[in-house]
Amino acid sequence: MRLIKLVRNDVMKQKSGFLWLFILVIPLGTTAAMFLDMYIRYDYLFTMAQKRGLTSWEMLVNENHTMLQWGIFLPIFVAIISAMVHQVEFDRNSWKSLLSLPVTRTSVFISKFITIVLFSSILIVLNAIGLVVVGKVIGFPEPLSIEHYGSYIIHQFVGIFGVAALHNWMSSIFKNQAIPVVIGFIGVIFSSIILYQSFEIAKFSLYLYPFFAGGLQGFDSSVSIYGGIVCGAIITIIGNIEFTRRDIL
Repeated sequence: MRLIKLVRNDVMKQKSGFLWLFILVIPLGTTAAMFLDMYIRYDYLFTMAQKRGLTSWEMLVNENHTMLQWGIFLPIFVAIISAMVHQVEFDRNSWKSLLSLPVTRTSVFISKFITIVLFSSILIVLNAIGLVVVGKVIGFPEPLSIEHYGSYIIHQFVGIFGVAALHNWMSSIFKNQAIPVVIGFIGVIFSSIILYQSFEIAKFSLYLYPFFAGGLQGFDSSVSIYGGIVCGAIITIIGNIEFTRRDIL
């Protein structure tokens, strides 16, 4: 129950910040971009999709994930969300009062992780809803594949665990939240280069697990599940050990 209260408090702390605006504006932008893409190129894209045995809905996911690079940028969005969640504590100098509450440091650390995942999940779901709206407005001939879109959301949700865990840890360390965001940006660029050099190496990069969630041809989407769970668990454990021993006060 205390953990739930901590998460609720972390969410409430964002009422006066820009986090809610961020997770609303990004999906609106991606929805607008995908609508323009489908409106202008649907006939061409649908012809190509049919040759590959894809439906309009599957084609839309592929366009969102590759043309728009959603799968690549999602880790950066998670890093920004993490920075915003932690920036509140540094701006208010509230780490001391937070850790003086009758809760363990582990609970505080885990609550931040859950909050980051929660906001990131809202971002993921809103992006998926935007895709559905685009398909309905354009008038896709096939029925909506709820199973495909549900799988897409779940794979992204689990795939961000590693990134969320790493940036939860880093954001608790640096008072200047630009540092972990820049590290995340560099990590994404470096990982993207590796992706097109060696899949065997790329599948070990936690910044690429959200990309693998797209289930694109030639990439195993299960990597996002296994990688997200394993990296998320390992980094959270290590980060929590360091956090509980750190002299924050």
